[in-house]
Amino acid sequence: MPIHHTKEGRIAKINIDCPPVNAIDSTQWLNLCNIINDLSEDKSVNVIVITASGKGFCGGADKVETRDNIELVPTLMDHLWKAARSIHMCNIPVITACHGYALGAGVFIPASGDFILASKDAYFGFPGINFRVIVGAAHMTRLFPLNVVRRMILTGEPISAEEANKYGAITSLHSSMQELHEAAFALAETIAGKERHSLVLAKKSLNAIEPIDIEAGFKVEQQISMSIDTD
Repeated sequence: MPIHHTKEGRIAKINIDCPPVNAIDSTQWLNLCNIINDLSEDKSVNVIVITASGKGFCGGADKVETRDNIELVPTLMDHLWKAARSIHMCNIPVITACHGYALGAGVFIPASGDFILASKDAYFGFPGINFRVIVGAAHMTRLFPLNVVRRMILTGEPISAEEANKYGAITSLHSSMQELHEAAFALAETIAGKERHSLVLAKKSLNAIEPIDIEAGFKVEQQISMSIDTD
């Protein structure tokens, strides 16, 4: 399975394995959504850790799927929106362990969650300005000051994990993928020891006080992107 999950104690692990660059098609975005939603309701699970195999965390949406089938773009956008929302609204904390790159749609996974751990060689970017796709700003405002978000969206240039860490977007930086995963699961162990009902209430409270409705913002961005070709 390109995206599969396992459980150990009260920790669930989701792993992305879509070679060669972990680009995810619409079917797998919906699969990720369904996995997250199921785990969100699973009372035996207190925390989710998302990792990836290969040389980078996620290369975004699989462009091969829509390159010759433009009519599939609305479905891809919808499934991506659902996956990002499922992570953000998950009843329990979601930790992402990012190595290498997280690009385009791939950034929505860590940006929608609760903790981002990264390797020192990791970077995050929305190159959509180069491909007539204008999304990402709503989620980026959870992580960075607005001037940094504008730079990322309007130039398409990525931001390094080192720089992201300076803005407080990264929970911790690590020298190797092994160290990264060990730290992610150590954090998960701490959270797993908490009472689940308290975690659920804390997540609802934290989401309720966020200054922007990122799901609504993301919908607006998608609608603008899909209207570009008709202008």
